[in-house]
Amino acid sequence: MKKPNLKDSAMDFYARHSPRLKKSGHLTESTHDAFILLARTWGELVDLNPHVEKNGFIRYFALLKWFQLYARGFGMNTDKIVEVEAEGERTGEFEY
Repeated sequence: MKKPNLKDSAMDFYARHSPRLKKSGHLTESTHDAFILLARTWGELVDLNPHVEKNGFIRYFALLKWFQLYARGFGMNTDKIVEVEAEGERTGEFEY
């Protein structure tokens, strides 16, 4: 797969998640274009300032819905909280 030409925040998202998604089988040649759209949507969400842009909040929530829709296809579902087990023990708490 050829690395896409994306803006900074979208490219950061792509670079951060693509290795894991390739490994899990979610990112393939046939899903690559959809993942690029997901990364671009993330980039626009991060770069958007809804307080300044005209109709910014409407655009923000529309982008958020698109992001959630595309993310589900890659197993990036935010509907459930997943507990992470710490080396052999289950803590149920986050450590800072």
